[in-house]
Amino acid sequence: MDKQTIITYNQEAKSITQLHKSLIPERIYELISEFFIPNAETADIGCGIGRDTEWLAQQGYLVLGVDASKGMLKQARILHQDLKFIEDSLPELLELNEKTFANILCSAVLMHLNQADRMIAYQRFITLLEPNGSLIISFRSTNNTNQRENGKLYDLILYKELQDFFSVNGLSILHHEFEIEQKRNLIWHNVVIRNLS
Repeated sequence: MDKQTIITYNQEAKSITQLHKSLIPERIYELISEFFIPNAETADIGCGIGRDTEWLAQQGYLVLGVDASKGMLKQARILHQDLKFIEDSLPELLELNEKTFANILCSAVLMHLNQADRMIAYQRFITLLEPNGSLIISFRSTNNTNQRENGKLYDLILYKELQDFFSVNGLSILHHEFEIEQKRNLIWHNVVIRNLS
């Protein structure tokens, strides 16, 4: 994970918490409801304040929240004292060891990694994802030419990058869509990947 991005999340955790509490990713929740295996072991990678972790738990998923930012995890544990969170960082996710999941959510995280680290992260997702399991990834672009917003990295991700990597490694992309966030004129991509092995 980009170090400056983690530092920024740590320093601004309280203000980011207020923003994230007001943003509800309804489309992501629709995709989860359609493609995730119900009531199964689920990882929320890059869980931040635990907003989506809580929603997953409320839907019956056995969910673990994972984040690289101590500051964000502190907020998550304050807000959701009954949920389980661990500190771990993409791309390696070493704390998860040999654990596997039927469902993995990685929403608004991968753009905080450079391309080399994303390749490692994609491979790690494959080892974490159980047979017939589903992975939902969301990411967005930035309008800033230096690929930074308030210190956080927003590296350019092309959909073809994911398509090529996961297809070569035997996974199937079930769904891809993009939408424009009108307020900030940003393009969001949502991708659903299944491990058919």
